[in-house]
Amino acid sequence: MSDRPPCAGLWNTPMVHVDGDVTTCCLDEHLENRLGNLRTQGLAELWHGEGIEAWRLAQVEGRFQDSGPLCTRCNWRSAGAYPPDKVADWLARLRARRTAPG
Repeated sequence: MSDRPPCAGLWNTPMVHVDGDVTTCCLDEHLENRLGNLRTQGLAELWHGEGIEAWRLAQVEGRFQDSGPLCTRCNWRSAGAYPPDKVADWLARLRARRTAPG
């Protein structure tokens, strides 16, 4: 595990470009972490989809190379660290969703 904390941007700041493209980060001007487009999917669907959840888990586990193409080169301090108590809450919700029937 890395000393680098998970970036709060992946939880707190979806960025919507003028054409509807959604990315995870305000520093992602070239849409390297593009999640999709609001013309074809809703923001909730994009922001809580399997792809970004996998990137969030990679951040929590310190696997930044697996958390979006931009994340290995990012200055995460721009968005700040996601607080440990919120990480724990998110992990509990993720585990509950994964073990829920249906």
